[in-house]
Amino acid sequence: MSSEALRTSRRHIAGLGLALAVFTSCADLERGPAPPVPDAGPDAAATDGGAISFATVRPLLVSGCARCHAPGQMAGNSGLVLTGDVAADYQSVRALVDPMAPAQSRLLAKAAGQGHSAGAIYRPGSPEYNALLAWVQSGAVP
Repeated sequence: MSSEALRTSRRHIAGLGLALAVFTSCADLERGPAPPVPDAGPDAAATDGGAISFATVRPLLVSGCARCHAPGQMAGNSGLVLTGDVAADYQSVRALVDPMAPAQSRLLAKAAGQGHSAGAIYRPGSPEYNALLAWVQSGAVP
């Protein structure tokens, strides 16, 4: 093997090693690394100083989730089902949140794409994600 071919082979091997190191460092190989999960901060707080109600976040859930998470739809038999009835929708959503550990809530993980076959609906840091987080932080009130 010529010295030029040997140098080229070494560069390819080094490049493959770097690619493998980057690829295997992902928390979820399908979606990439887990997003940062802020649990508090000025962006996550309710803007009016009071608790955010379900009425504030329900339109986000309907627009982002109801297409699949409704009776008769692809995810209509999952842990989240939005029926159009506000009380029933609240119960379905409320079962997926933990006000004691807001950022660890299943609703937020799924919205961010973790373990969600549809991928991220609302990325961490987006206004929609922050509104959901603020709602959970404020006690996930109806």
